[in-house]
Amino acid sequence: MTIHPTKRQRRRLTGLATAAAAVAIGLVGLAPTAGATGTSYNNTDPYATHCNTGASLIHTYYTGGGRFDMFYSGSCGTNWVQWTGPNVCTWKRVQSAYGSWTRWEKDKATWSYSMQIYAPGTTTVDVEYAIASASYGGGTCDGGAWDYASHGGYSV
Repeated sequence: MTIHPTKRQRRRLTGLATAAAAVAIGLVGLAPTAGATGTSYNNTDPYATHCNTGASLIHTYYTGGGRFDMFYSGSCGTNWVQWTGPNVCTWKRVQSAYGSWTRWEKDKATWSYSMQIYAPGTTTVDVEYAIASASYGGGTCDGGAWDYASHGGYSV
């Protein structure tokens, strides 16, 4: 014997299914995204995460014929450094009390940046860098370039 729901029962079942779908859609909207808070930003790209939007320049360090600018994102609570200068190989990384060093970013460009580290408010951020000589290997960034680079670091 087959049981067929009445119109009233069908309407109620349809309403429950619609309500369940709405709740599921709402939960998806509330689900956290990767890199959404705090230390999950460690070692991530400040531009890919949009932390660069509205970021503030908080420090400039001149070296190697160019400069490293430190930026702070109030919306993400992160810091990173950017190189602006000669088209040479640069290595850069940052750390704070909220995470170990970011990976070394090696670039040959007149503008480049490090990955970011979570460092909310007035948290101190340490920077390490190396800048290769423009004359080394015709400007290549192979392994030996590190040996012919000026190295340094500072805290902000």
